[in-house]
Amino acid sequence: MWWYIKKKSPNKAIITGLGKDLKVRIYTHDIIGRDIYVKGMFEKAECMFVTNFLKEGMTFFDIGANLGQYTLLGAKRVGSNGRVHSFEPSSRMFSELNFNVSLNGFSNSCILNNVAVSEKEGIGKLSKYEAGGEVYGSLGNQNWAESSKPLVGHEEVKTTTLNVYIKEHNISHVDLIKIDIEGAELLALRGANQLLNRPDAPTIVLEMADITTDGFGYKAIEIWDYLESFGYRMYCFNNKGNISGQTERPLYFVKAQNLVAIKSR
Repeated sequence: MWWYIKKKSPNKAIITGLGKDLKVRIYTHDIIGRDIYVKGMFEKAECMFVTNFLKEGMTFFDIGANLGQYTLLGAKRVGSNGRVHSFEPSSRMFSELNFNVSLNGFSNSCILNNVAVSEKEGIGKLSKYEAGGEVYGSLGNQNWAESSKPLVGHEEVKTTTLNVYIKEHNISHVDLIKIDIEGAELLALRGANQLLNRPDAPTIVLEMADITTDGFGYKAIEIWDYLESFGYRMYCFNNKGNISGQTERPLYFVKAQNLVAIKSR
Protein backbone atom coordinates (compact mmCIF):
# COMPACT_ATOMS: atom_id res chain seq x y z
CA MET A 1 0.00 0.00 0.00
CA TRP A 2 2.87 2.40 0.84
CA TRP A 3 4.52 1.96 -2.55
CA TYR A 4 1.19 2.27 -4.32
CA ILE A 5 0.42 5.58 -2.60
CA LYS A 6 3.96 6.83 -3.17
CA LYS A 7 3.72 6.12 -6.89
CA LYS A 8 0.22 7.50 -7.42
CA SER A 9 0.45 10.51 -5.08
CA PRO A 10 4.14 11.35 -4.45
CA ASN A 11 3.37 14.58 -2.55
CA LYS A 12 0.30 13.37 -0.70
CA ALA A 13 -0.12 14.19 2.99
CA ILE A 14 -1.32 11.22 5.04
CA ILE A 15 -2.67 11.12 8.58
CA THR A 16 -1.59 7.78 10.01
CA GLY A 17 -1.37 6.09 13.38
CA LEU A 18 1.63 6.39 15.67
CA GLY A 19 1.89 3.65 18.26
CA LYS A 20 -1.45 2.66 19.77
CA ASP A 21 -3.46 5.85 20.05
CA LEU A 22 -1.61 8.80 18.50
CA LYS A 23 -1.81 10.37 15.04
CA VAL A 24 0.81 11.99 12.86
CA ARG A 25 0.94 13.66 9.46
CA ILE A 26 3.49 12.20 7.07
CA TYR A 27 4.33 12.46 3.38
CA THR A 28 5.30 9.71 0.97
CA HIS A 29 8.72 11.31 0.43
CA ASP A 30 9.58 11.33 4.16
CA ILE A 31 12.19 8.80 5.27
CA ILE A 32 10.83 8.70 8.82
CA GLY A 33 7.25 8.79 7.55
CA ARG A 34 7.68 5.51 5.70
CA ASP A 35 8.66 3.61 8.86
CA ILE A 36 5.80 5.13 10.83
CA TYR A 37 3.31 4.14 8.14
CA VAL A 38 4.70 0.63 7.60
CA LYS A 39 5.91 -0.30 11.11
CA GLY A 40 3.83 1.94 13.38
CA MET A 41 6.85 4.00 14.48
CA PHE A 42 10.44 4.85 13.60
CA GLU A 43 13.18 3.31 15.80
CA LYS A 44 10.73 1.10 17.68
CA ALA A 45 13.12 -0.11 20.40
CA GLU A 46 14.21 3.45 21.22
CA CYS A 47 10.59 4.61 21.30
CA MET A 48 9.68 1.80 23.67
CA PHE A 49 12.54 2.73 25.99
CA VAL A 50 11.34 6.35 26.10
CA THR A 51 7.73 5.37 26.78
CA ASN A 52 8.79 2.80 29.40
CA PHE A 53 10.98 5.37 31.16
CA LEU A 54 8.70 8.41 31.23
CA LYS A 55 6.05 8.79 33.92
CA GLU A 56 3.37 11.32 34.81
CA GLY A 57 4.81 14.73 35.73
CA MET A 58 8.30 14.17 34.28
CA THR A 59 10.28 16.60 32.11
CA PHE A 60 11.52 15.35 28.74
CA PHE A 61 13.82 17.08 26.23
CA ASP A 62 13.48 15.96 22.59
CA ILE A 63 16.54 17.33 20.77
CA GLY A 64 16.23 16.83 17.04
CA ALA A 65 12.46 16.42 17.15
CA ASN A 66 11.83 16.24 13.38
CA LEU A 67 8.07 15.70 12.81
CA GLY A 68 7.55 15.00 16.49
CA GLN A 69 7.40 11.25 16.99
CA TYR A 70 9.26 11.24 20.33
CA THR A 71 7.58 14.50 21.36
CA LEU A 72 4.13 12.95 20.94
CA LEU A 73 5.06 9.70 22.68
CA GLY A 74 6.63 11.69 25.50
CA ALA A 75 3.68 14.05 25.90
CA LYS A 76 1.32 11.11 26.17
CA ARG A 77 3.38 9.66 29.03
CA VAL A 78 4.17 12.79 31.08
CA GLY A 79 0.57 14.03 30.98
CA SER A 80 -0.75 17.48 31.77
CA ASN A 81 1.50 17.83 34.84
CA GLY A 82 4.67 17.08 32.89
CA ARG A 83 6.45 18.96 30.12
CA VAL A 84 8.10 18.11 26.83
CA HIS A 85 10.62 20.61 25.46
CA SER A 86 11.27 19.99 21.76
CA PHE A 87 14.05 21.43 19.61
CA GLU A 88 13.88 21.34 15.80
CA PRO A 89 15.85 23.81 13.64
CA SER A 90 14.44 22.90 10.20
CA SER A 91 11.67 25.34 9.24
CA ARG A 92 9.71 22.69 7.36
CA MET A 93 9.91 20.06 10.08
CA PHE A 94 9.17 22.61 12.79
CA SER A 95 5.92 23.35 10.95
CA GLU A 96 5.13 19.62 10.88
CA LEU A 97 6.04 19.34 14.57
CA ASN A 98 3.59 22.13 15.40
CA PHE A 99 0.86 20.49 13.34
CA ASN A 100 1.30 17.06 14.93
CA VAL A 101 1.37 18.41 18.47
CA SER A 102 -1.88 20.30 17.82
CA LEU A 103 -3.40 17.28 16.04
CA ASN A 104 -3.01 15.24 19.22
CA GLY A 105 -4.08 17.99 21.62
CA PHE A 106 -0.73 18.33 23.36
CA SER A 107 -0.14 22.07 22.89
CA ASN A 108 -0.44 22.81 26.61
CA SER A 109 2.23 20.32 27.67
CA CYS A 110 4.74 20.83 24.83
CA ILE A 111 7.14 23.76 24.47
CA LEU A 112 8.35 23.84 20.86
CA ASN A 113 11.58 25.58 19.91
CA ASN A 114 12.66 26.34 16.33
CA VAL A 115 16.37 26.31 17.22
CA ALA A 116 19.40 24.04 17.01
CA VAL A 117 21.08 22.94 20.25
CA SER A 118 24.85 23.43 20.24
CA GLU A 119 27.75 24.56 22.44
CA LYS A 120 27.09 28.29 22.06
CA GLU A 121 24.37 30.78 21.17
CA GLY A 122 24.41 32.29 17.71
CA ILE A 123 23.59 31.46 14.11
CA GLY A 124 24.41 28.20 12.32
CA LYS A 125 23.98 26.79 8.84
CA LEU A 126 21.76 23.73 8.68
CA SER A 127 22.23 21.52 5.63
CA LYS A 128 19.00 21.33 3.63
CA TYR A 129 18.15 18.21 1.65
CA GLU A 130 15.45 17.43 -0.85
CA ALA A 131 12.01 17.27 0.83
CA GLY A 132 11.78 14.18 2.99
CA GLY A 133 15.48 14.14 3.80
CA GLU A 134 15.34 16.56 6.72
CA VAL A 135 16.39 13.66 8.95
CA TYR A 136 19.91 14.24 7.56
CA GLY A 137 19.95 17.97 8.30
CA SER A 138 23.08 18.92 10.24
CA LEU A 139 25.23 21.84 11.31
CA GLY A 140 28.19 19.85 9.99
CA ASN A 141 29.20 18.23 6.74
CA GLN A 142 27.10 15.15 5.91
CA ASN A 143 28.04 14.48 2.30
CA TRP A 144 27.41 10.75 2.74
CA ALA A 145 23.66 11.43 2.94
CA GLU A 146 23.48 12.63 -0.67
CA SER A 147 23.29 9.04 -1.87
CA SER A 148 19.77 9.03 -0.38
CA LYS A 149 18.60 12.64 -0.75
CA PRO A 150 20.36 15.42 -2.72
CA LEU A 151 21.68 18.43 -0.83
CA VAL A 152 19.82 21.51 -2.08
CA GLY A 153 21.38 24.22 0.07
CA HIS A 154 21.59 25.50 3.62
CA GLU A 155 19.25 27.24 6.04
CA GLU A 156 20.33 29.81 8.62
CA VAL A 157 19.14 28.74 12.06
CA LYS A 158 19.43 30.05 15.59
CA THR A 159 21.53 28.05 18.04
CA THR A 160 21.24 27.87 21.80
CA THR A 161 22.72 25.82 24.63
CA LEU A 162 20.90 23.72 27.20
CA ASN A 163 22.62 25.67 29.97
CA VAL A 164 21.11 28.90 28.68
CA TYR A 165 17.73 27.38 27.86
CA ILE A 166 17.29 25.78 31.29
CA LYS A 167 18.16 29.04 33.02
CA GLU A 168 15.87 31.13 30.80
CA HIS A 169 12.93 28.78 31.37
CA ASN A 170 13.62 28.26 35.07
CA ILE A 171 13.63 24.46 34.70
CA SER A 172 14.47 22.80 38.01
CA HIS A 173 14.92 19.23 36.81
CA VAL A 174 15.19 17.21 33.58
CA ASP A 175 14.41 13.49 33.70
CA LEU A 176 15.21 12.31 30.18
CA ILE A 177 16.90 13.65 27.05
CA LYS A 178 16.66 12.10 23.61
CA ILE A 179 19.31 13.54 21.30
CA ASP A 180 19.84 12.69 17.64
CA ILE A 181 21.26 15.67 15.73
CA GLU A 182 23.44 14.17 13.05
CA GLY A 183 26.87 14.49 14.61
CA ALA A 184 26.37 17.61 16.73
CA GLU A 185 25.71 15.57 19.89
CA LEU A 186 29.06 16.41 21.48
CA LEU A 187 28.55 20.12 20.84
CA ALA A 188 25.12 20.02 22.46
CA LEU A 189 26.43 18.12 25.48
CA ARG A 190 29.30 20.59 25.92
CA GLY A 191 26.67 23.29 26.13
CA ALA A 192 24.92 21.30 28.86
CA ASN A 193 27.89 20.80 31.20
CA GLN A 194 26.09 22.45 34.13
CA LEU A 195 23.17 20.06 33.77
CA LEU A 196 25.40 17.00 33.34
CA ASN A 197 27.40 17.92 36.44
CA ARG A 198 24.36 17.82 38.71
CA PRO A 199 23.80 14.79 40.97
CA ASP A 200 20.28 14.48 39.50
CA ALA A 201 21.51 14.74 35.89
CA PRO A 202 19.09 13.28 33.31
CA THR A 203 19.22 9.92 31.62
CA ILE A 204 20.18 10.36 27.95
CA VAL A 205 19.22 8.37 24.86
CA LEU A 206 21.61 9.24 22.05
CA GLU A 207 22.96 8.16 18.69
CA MET A 208 26.63 7.25 18.34
CA ALA A 209 27.89 7.13 14.75
CA ASP A 210 31.28 8.00 13.28
CA ILE A 211 29.69 8.68 9.90
CA THR A 212 27.87 11.71 11.35
CA THR A 213 30.51 12.95 13.80
CA ASP A 214 33.17 12.90 11.05
CA GLY A 215 31.35 15.90 9.59
CA PHE A 216 32.42 17.84 12.70
CA GLY A 217 35.97 16.48 12.80
CA TYR A 218 35.68 14.12 15.77
CA LYS A 219 34.87 10.47 16.53
CA ALA A 220 31.71 9.32 18.29
CA ILE A 221 33.73 7.69 21.08
CA GLU A 222 34.57 11.21 22.26
CA ILE A 223 30.90 11.58 23.25
CA TRP A 224 31.27 8.45 25.37
CA ASP A 225 34.41 9.78 27.06
CA TYR A 226 32.84 13.20 27.67
CA LEU A 227 29.78 11.72 29.37
CA GLU A 228 31.94 9.31 31.36
CA SER A 229 33.86 12.30 32.76
CA PHE A 230 30.60 13.36 34.45
CA GLY A 231 30.01 9.91 35.95
CA TYR A 232 27.81 8.46 33.22
CA ARG A 233 27.86 4.82 32.17
CA MET A 234 26.68 3.55 28.80
CA TYR A 235 24.04 0.86 28.39
CA CYS A 236 22.38 -0.92 25.48
CA PHE A 237 18.73 -1.94 25.28
CA ASN A 238 16.87 -4.78 23.63
CA ASN A 239 14.09 -4.81 21.04
CA LYS A 240 11.48 -4.33 23.76
CA GLY A 241 13.13 -1.13 24.96
CA ASN A 242 14.50 -2.60 28.17
CA ILE A 243 18.08 -2.04 29.33
CA SER A 244 19.99 -5.24 28.67
CA GLY A 245 23.27 -4.40 30.37
CA GLN A 246 26.24 -2.07 30.53
CA THR A 247 28.18 -2.05 27.28
CA GLU A 248 31.95 -2.10 26.91
CA ARG A 249 33.80 0.82 25.40
CA PRO A 250 34.41 0.17 21.69
CA LEU A 251 37.19 1.68 19.59
CA TYR A 252 34.86 2.99 16.89
CA PHE A 253 31.22 3.37 15.98
CA VAL A 254 31.46 2.38 12.34
CA LYS A 255 27.83 1.32 12.52
CA ALA A 256 25.37 3.76 14.08
CA GLN A 257 24.14 2.66 17.50
CA ASN A 258 21.67 4.18 19.93
CA LEU A 259 22.68 3.86 23.59
CA VAL A 260 21.41 4.94 26.99
CA ALA A 261 23.67 7.03 29.22
CA ILE A 262 22.85 6.82 32.94
CA LYS A 263 24.72 8.75 35.61
CA SER A 264 26.09 6.50 38.34
CA ARG A 265 24.56 7.09 41.72
